Amino acid sequence: MQLASNDVEIKVGRETLYLRPTLRAAFRLEQKYDGFEKLIRAIYTGHLAAYGDVIREGTGQRSALTDYLDNAGDTPLVVSLDLLVGPMCDFIVSLTGDAEAAVEASKGSPISFKEYHTKLYRLATGWLGWPPAAAWEATPAEILEAYQGRTEMLASIFGGKKEGDENTLDATKGEVSGAIRAELNALGNLTKTTMAEVRG
Repeated sequence: MQLASNDVEIKVGRETLYLRPTLRAAFRLEQKYDGFEKLIRAIYTGHLAAYGDVIREGTGQRSALTDYLDNAGDTPLVVSLDLLVGPMCDFIVSLTGDAEAAVEASKGSPISFKEYHTKLYRLATGWLGWPPAAAWEATPAEILEAYQGRTEMLASIFGGKKEGDENTLDATKGEVSGAIRAELNALGNLTKTTMAEVRG
């Protein structure tokens, strides 16, 4: 996952726009178009309102281009839409977060993007403790990476089963290794006062 290159750059004439795939943009665009596939279809078929929506949500502000697109109606465009299709589709894909994580998640029971983005919001505000404004401005990739960092930190502090580590509990299988079982049994032995004696 590349966090530094999340923003998608679009050059139109003298104007350069940077589209940031925030959670807010993902939520709004997905709901407005009832799915990203419909939004991409609108982009490919040249619906100017869709172009304006993507640019406005990605930049978080109006621009000369969005004003132009909002008022263009049926007038011929000076700007070639072909130059915008690729970057806009890249931006829409980045609204989904980490592609590899999405593939892994799809192996379980499928959820809607609305549920997925709601879960990301919960992770950001609940698990990570970010204020709502920070959660809305973060990208799905940033939230997922920060959550991964938090879980690694908690595992480091409080311990967790690592691959190949036989001296840990695996509650998911209901199994306890022989070494752990011996330590747990020894804890009830009042003649042993230190862990060295327990393990001895």
